[in-house]
Amino acid sequence: MKYYGLSLRPMQESGAFLLRAMQNEDMPRLDLLVRESVQNSLDAAFDKLPSGRVCIDFFFRQHTTTAVTDWFHQGIDVSRLHDRFPEGGRLLEIRDSLTEGLGGPLSFSQVDGASPHGNLLKLVFEIGRTRDDESAGGSWGLGKTCYFRMGLGFVLYYSRICIEGDYQERLVASIVEDEASQEKIQSDTQTGIAWWGADHSPEPIPVTDPLHIAPVLAALGVKRFQGEETGTAIVIPFLKEDLIAEEECSEDGQAPRQPWWCESYDTYTKVALQRWFAARLDNPLFPSGPWLDARVNGQPMVRAEMLVAFQVMQSLYNRAAVGEVLEDDYLKSQSVAETDLLCKPVTVRNEFEGNSHAGMLSAVMLSSDQLGMGAPDNHLDPGTCVFGRPVPPPYRPIVTYVRKPGMNICWDDSTESRGWSGGLPSAAAGAHLIAVFVPKHDQVLVKRKFLPVSEGRTLTLEAYLRNCERSDHTEWVDKSGVRIIEKIRTNTGRALKDFGSKPVTGSDVKPAVRLARNLADLVLPKRGFGLDGRSGRSAQKDSSRTKELREYPRTSNPTIYIEHIEHVGGSIMVYWSLAWGTISPSIDRVIDLRIDSEAGPITRDQWGEDDLGKFPFQIGECRTESTDAVMQLVTDFNVRIQATAVSPPVVVAGQVRIDITTLSGGTLRPTLHVGLAEATEVVQ
Repeated sequence: MKYYGLSLRPMQESGAFLLRAMQNEDMPRLDLLVRESVQNSLDAAFDKLPSGRVCIDFFFRQHTTTAVTDWFHQGIDVSRLHDRFPEGGRLLEIRDSLTEGLGGPLSFSQVDGASPHGNLLKLVFEIGRTRDDESAGGSWGLGKTCYFRMGLGFVLYYSRICIEGDYQERLVASIVEDEASQEKIQSDTQTGIAWWGADHSPEPIPVTDPLHIAPVLAALGVKRFQGEETGTAIVIPFLKEDLIAEEECSEDGQAPRQPWWCESYDTYTKVALQRWFAARLDNPLFPSGPWLDARVNGQPMVRAEMLVAFQVMQSLYNRAAVGEVLEDDYLKSQSVAETDLLCKPVTVRNEFEGNSHAGMLSAVMLSSDQLGMGAPDNHLDPGTCVFGRPVPPPYRPIVTYVRKPGMNICWDDSTESRGWSGGLPSAAAGAHLIAVFVPKHDQVLVKRKFLPVSEGRTLTLEAYLRNCERSDHTEWVDKSGVRIIEKIRTNTGRALKDFGSKPVTGSDVKPAVRLARNLADLVLPKRGFGLDGRSGRSAQKDSSRTKELREYPRTSNPTIYIEHIEHVGGSIMVYWSLAWGTISPSIDRVIDLRIDSEAGPITRDQWGEDDLGKFPFQIGECRTESTDAVMQLVTDFNVRIQATAVSPPVVVAGQVRIDITTLSGGTLRPTLHVGLAEATEVVQ
């Protein structure tokens, strides 16, 4: 196939840029891939009715290096590729059927004015172009960049479409890699972006001759579509080995315990399908389009074999979305009475035309026995199923929210007061609370000047939520001047807080320790699946800018303000501002690290006196952004700040990196305390 390298032009994207376009380093890449690929296939469903279905297959298998280089040798360093993969590699084929396939024009020269570009140009040749229908999964056109992050950046697209009763096959490949990397496989590239297509064209277009397509697919083990089949197969060879996030070893060097599905890519994909598409997977009651018929290496994903937490989620979704249950509904099989469930509308005033109904909330509290966590089933707790980590009691409430395409936007276990569970620290009596919010998609928003809508059109809640999603679709963030999501979250939290206080029989839990683990969400790392959008607005990262905007009180004692928090691996980066205070202005200020608890902040010395083991946090590094003060790391737990100007500063801004040093640190909340140097004990 002919190589078409993309030359450098004004405003041209580079491969390095596209590889970072999703800006999501928190979610395992295999989760990102499952979310994006399934959404693409569902959006392309041939039958849009609820009675239909979409078939998606994930195949993992080995391949030889020559299976790629025999057909795609132009433009790449073949010898380097063979040196890196002398034994070949592993590929992933994502294959959908009962879908439209990659239709539309073959090239941009065939696009006439405002005519549709089609799925082919959007997926293979364009970046940033999205579907127009408000119920589509994507809203940025950047999700497809996750394909290039799975391996070397090489992706092959094979599709079969129907054009007025005639069938046509299409085959094209592309590559996106960092143009400045020493590991790139292209021989000569300015952008890191290229395609392989038909030989006879001056621009990259797919091969359409079946005689040329068949041997390429056969070399990679890809079956051609036959008969009346239409669909698309995306093939990613040379998969990387780190598509599943690995837990760090414990402080004693012991390997962490990971769930069984982390042992291989195929088992992980099975759980990822459930984690993100439980509402639509093998669910004939799904109301907003065809249900999802998924397979991994030929093994069908059926409702009865899903992890229990996701069976519960689907049961709750059906009640919220359609008010019906399946014959083998999980909650029904556990004899959970409908009166023991929460199923109520969430209302938001003055935001919609007609009424205030924003959606339905469905929730349940289940005992460990009802979840089959004991013998002989020994099912994992919901927290482990969702977040991949063992969760000790008391169990946090778990809330998810689902837009019309049926993908869980986020799984939220926040116990923050403004979170989806309203600050509920845990369900009563050690129960497991699981909740689902489903928006009322067709609600029409009241018109506002700062929400521009095309003339003659209305803005629905579904369209608003779609436009409030980030490019990785892992949170809802309110638009400027509008607080619809914040109001929904607040009212949902109130309902769940009331519901979660109800007692549940048949459960037993040990008393909570005195340390307050449920207040940790303000500073602890995210649970590996993106942001939850709990604040309703983007965080302000520039602490110096925040200092200018914020009016600090003229306090006598020094006071520290937390401006922003970022999470990197096992560390917490805290951006803070310190009001110097008027008392003893010539004396240095000291910031020391403590742990929040129900009895008040615990110092490092108090921690040792209580014989609680190694202190779970330490200060890794620190720096100040102010020119009139300097910082010094005295110990792993103390920072000294000295004024350098003649007149002490009013405010000092800086950063502190807090490292989590023990496993127990994952359930505790570090705090920063400030005082005068002479009055603060600094441990040497």
